[in-house]
Parts: sequence; structure tokens; C-alpha cells
Amino acid sequence: MTRVRGPFTTERRAVACAVIGAALVLGACGGTDESLSEAAARGRTTAIAKGCAGCHGQNGEGGIGPSWTGLAGSEVQLFDGSVVVADDAYLVRAIKDPAADLLADYAIQMPQNELSDAEVADIVAYIKELDSDDG
Repeated sequence: MTRVRGPFTTERRAVACAVIGAALVLGACGGTDESLSEAAARGRTTAIAKGCAGCHGQNGEGGIGPSWTGLAGSEVQLFDGSVVVADDAYLVRAIKDPAADLLADYAIQMPQNELSDAEVADIVAYIKELDSDDG
């Protein structure tokens, strides 16, 4: 029996599958964002890998947890009625000690985490670069 080879050889199929697979993976992860600094890109990667994105969204858009977009520097209302500015100190505290400043509009408390100081700093850098005015 003679086998007819069309334009898609086994090698071409393998390459096509690899390219399509890579595109699907990048699309599912939100791809790369060349506009992020190195620290913010690491923060985004850490947020996805450590589960933060499960509540705060793949791109910081929010969900079960609050949005990170435009959060840095904004005023946030806490459960006790007080209002604080989401500066670096607040963001670090909120990540490291989620029970310290409970947000008014969220009944679900963020779980404790085991993030290193460097990972927290990278996530803060990512949050700061998600300024809603830049989009």
C-alpha cells in the first residue's frame, strides 16, 4: 500500500501542535505583558502561582476578593468604618497579615500565606502598576 503524504507531514503537525499549544497556554495565563517592570512581572507570576489570582483575578480585576486595578494610592474603607490609603505599608500589611485591616465590602477573609518578603514586594509592585488610569 502506498501512503500519500499531504502538505502536513508528521514533523509539520508536531510543530503546528506545539505552536497552537503554546498560544493556548499563553492565552489562558494572560500572556506576557511587556509593559510591566521586572518586579511587577514577577509579582504577577507569583500571584498566579501562589493562588492569589484565584480571588483577585488573573489580571487583578477582582472576583471573590477585591480588584487590584487602581488600588494603589486609593482610599479603602475598612470593616470598622475607618478609611485608609492603600499605600505601600497598607499593601504589605494586607498581604502579610490579612486579618489586620478587614475591608468593609468583603465577607470572606483572605487566608494567611507563606510569601517571602521579596514575593510580597513583587506583588506590591504589580498592584502599583495596575493603575486604572494607565489602561
